[in-house]
Amino acid sequence: MNARTSIEVCLQRARTSLLLDHPFFGCLLFRLKGCEASSIETMATDGVSLFYNPQFVMELTAAELVGVLAHEVLHPALQHHLRRRTRCPNRWNRACDYAINLLVLDAGLSLPKGGLVDEQYRGMSAEEIYNLLEGSESEGPNGSPLPMNNSTEKDGELQAPRTPGGFGQVLDAPTPEENEGKGAEEQSAEWNVAVSRAQTISKLAGKLPAGVARSLESAAEACVDWRALLRRAWSDSTPSDYSWMRPNRRHIWQGLYLPGIHREGVGEVVIFVDCSGSINGRQLSLFEAEIRSILDGERPERVYVVYFDAHVHKVDCFVPGQPLRLLPLGGGGTDFCPCFLWVEQQGIHPQLLVFLTDLYGTLPDVEPKFPVIWASTGARSAPFGQIVPMQAA
Repeated sequence: MNARTSIEVCLQRARTSLLLDHPFFGCLLFRLKGCEASSIETMATDGVSLFYNPQFVMELTAAELVGVLAHEVLHPALQHHLRRRTRCPNRWNRACDYAINLLVLDAGLSLPKGGLVDEQYRGMSAEEIYNLLEGSESEGPNGSPLPMNNSTEKDGELQAPRTPGGFGQVLDAPTPEENEGKGAEEQSAEWNVAVSRAQTISKLAGKLPAGVARSLESAAEACVDWRALLRRAWSDSTPSDYSWMRPNRRHIWQGLYLPGIHREGVGEVVIFVDCSGSINGRQLSLFEAEIRSILDGERPERVYVVYFDAHVHKVDCFVPGQPLRLLPLGGGGTDFCPCFLWVEQQGIHPQLLVFLTDLYGTLPDVEPKFPVIWASTGARSAPFGQIVPMQAA
C-alpha cells in the first residue's frame, strides 16, 4: 500500500467512525470535498472543500483524526466561514477554535495536544471570544486586520498560515465566481438545510451533543446584523399607525393609493452606557454611529446619555440638531438598578430606554412602564425588554 492509498484509507475510516458514532458530524462531513494540499500545514475548510496536508494526517492517531475532522466540519456548520467580515483572520481563527474545541471534547472526541482549549470561553460565540482575545502580529493598529483574506496563493497553491496552538483553519467562503455563482446567502441557506437534516438524523439516533445544539442557536443569531435588529426594535417601540393623509409613495406609480405609516413625535429617550469595561472602543463607535443615524431620522424631543457601572456617574443631555457623542467614564462592577432609580428620581417619562451593555450585573426584578432595549455584547437573557445581540468586532 503506497502512502497516498494509506492516507485515503485513514480518512475513510475516520469518516465512517464519525458517521456511525457521531452522526451529526458524520453527515455534515460528506458535504465537504476532500482536497490534498501540501501547502497547508494542517487542515482547512472554506465551507465547500476540506483541504488537508497528507503529512499532518499521517501524524495523527486514529482518534485524533476523527476529532480534527469533527472540528473542521463545525466551522461551516456554525458558519464561521461567512461570519468573519472585516475581523483579523488570525485572531478570528483563534476565536473560532476556542469556540469549537470544547464542543468537540464534550462530545467525547479526542483532539491533538496543544489545541486551543480554555474553560473561560465555554458557551461563548466566536464573536464574543474575538472581542476578548488580544491582538497578534498579523494585526495592524487597534486590532485592524492587515490582510483581507486568511489564505493566499503561492505558485498556484493555496496557503493557509497556521494558527499558534491550532490544527485547522477556517477560510473565508469562496466568492460566487469561485463557487458556481453561489453567493454568501445561498451558501448560508444550504448549510442551514444540511445542519437541520444532520440534527434530525442525530436526534433519531439519540446522539446530538447538547452543546452543539446551543451553539447552533447562537450562530443563527450572530448571522443577523445587530444594526437591523436595533432599528427594528426601535421602530417597534415608536407609536405609529396607518394614515390616508400620507399615501404610500412606493405604490403611487402603479396607480395604487395605499395608506402610509404615520409616526407620532418621539418624546424623551434615555441611553445608558455600561462603563464597567466590557465595551471596547470599536463597539462604542459603531453603536454611537448607529444611534446617531436613528436619532437623526426620529428627532426625539430630548436624549439623555447616562454613564454607569454600579452607580450613575455622568449624564449628558442632547437636543435635536446637537451632535451626539459617547464619552464613557468609570469602571468596576455593574448594577442596573440605580439606572431605573435615576429615571424615577428625575421625573422622566421616557418613550424608550436603551442599554449598551454585556448584561452581566445585578438586574431589577420589576419591569418598568416604558420599553427597554438591551444592546448586549454578552449574555442573552434579561428579566424584561428586548435584547439585541451586538457582536461587533
